[in-house]
Amino acid sequence: MIDLCPRCRIQAPHRPGREHCPRCGGPLSVVDDAARAMSAPARPAPPRTAPTGRLYRGRNVRWVARRPPEAIPSRRGPSGPRGPRLIPRYVYIPTWGLHDEPLAADATHDRIDSSRARLLFALVVAGTALAASAVIHLVRYVLLAVNRTQPLPEPLIVVSDWLIVFAGVAAFLAYVWATLAFTRWVMDLRAGTYEEARLLDPRRPLWVAVLVGVPLVNLVGAPLVIGEVVALRVAHDPSLDAELVGRRVRRLWVAWVVVTVTAVLALIARAVAWGSDSVQTGANALTMVILSAAVSAAFAFWMARRVPVLFDAATAVPVPKRRWVAVG
Repeated sequence: MIDLCPRCRIQAPHRPGREHCPRCGGPLSVVDDAARAMSAPARPAPPRTAPTGRLYRGRNVRWVARRPPEAIPSRRGPSGPRGPRLIPRYVYIPTWGLHDEPLAADATHDRIDSSRARLLFALVVAGTALAASAVIHLVRYVLLAVNRTQPLPEPLIVVSDWLIVFAGVAAFLAYVWATLAFTRWVMDLRAGTYEEARLLDPRRPLWVAVLVGVPLVNLVGAPLVIGEVVALRVAHDPSLDAELVGRRVRRLWVAWVVVTVTAVLALIARAVAWGSDSVQTGANALTMVILSAAVSAAFAFWMARRVPVLFDAATAVPVPKRRWVAVG
C-alpha cells in the first residue's frame, strides 16, 4: 500500500496515522500499488486551511525528511577487542604549553655576567699595564737624574728608550680595550634592565656607545646613561637602596674625573716638553706621566672591585658572636 498526495503527486510507503502530506499539507490517499497511483486523476486542490496536529507551516520552520524505520541499517557490533585499555606512554617528553621566558631571562643574565667578566679582566690587564708603565717611567726619571752628574752607558739609554715606547703602547692598547669592554657592559646592562622591565630603551645603541666610549664625552654621558639604569632598577627592585646605589655611582664618577684630569695634564705636559729643549721641562713632564699612570692603575684596580657590587643591596651589619660586658 502507498500513501499518495493527489496535489503534489508524491508517494511513500503507507504509514498508519499519516493523514496529511508532509510537503504541501494536503490530504493523502491510500492506493494499492504505484501503477494505480500514477493513473489516478489529480484532485482539485482544497482551500488552504491552518495546519493541524504536529504539522507546522511557519516561514521559519523547515521540514526535515527522515528515513523510514525499515530503511535504517542495523548497528554493527564492536569490531575491536574487548578488555582493559592500554596505558598511553610517551617515548619522548611532551613540551607543549611550556614558555621560554625563564630561558630568555637566564640568557639575559648570562650575557650581562659574561660582559661584566670581560670588563673585570680588561680592567685588571689595564691596571697592570699602567702600573708597569709608571714603574718604567720612574726608572727613566732616575736614569735622567743620574745622567746629570755622570754619563750613562749607551746600551742602557737605548734599552730605556725602547721600554718607554713598549710601556706606552701597551698602556694605550689596554686603555682602549678597557674602554670598549666598559661600553659593551653598559650596553648589555641597559638592554637587560629594559628587557626585564618590559620597556623599550629610549636611547639607540649607537648613542649609548658614543656617550660611554668617547673620551671627555663620557665624563657627562656615562653617569647619565648609568643613572637611567639605576633609576629603572630601583623602581622595579624594592631591595635596592636608591641612595646607596647613587652614592656608589657618584664615587665612581668622581674618581673617573680625577683620572681624566690627570691624564689630560700629563698629555699637555708631554706636548710642551716635546716642543722645548729644557731638561727641567722634560723632567716635569715625565713626573706628570708617572703620576697619571699610577693614578690610572689605581683607578682600574679599584673599579674592578667596585663594578661587581655596584647594584648589590645593602649588606646587614654582622652581629658579633661575643659581647664584652663591663665587670663592676
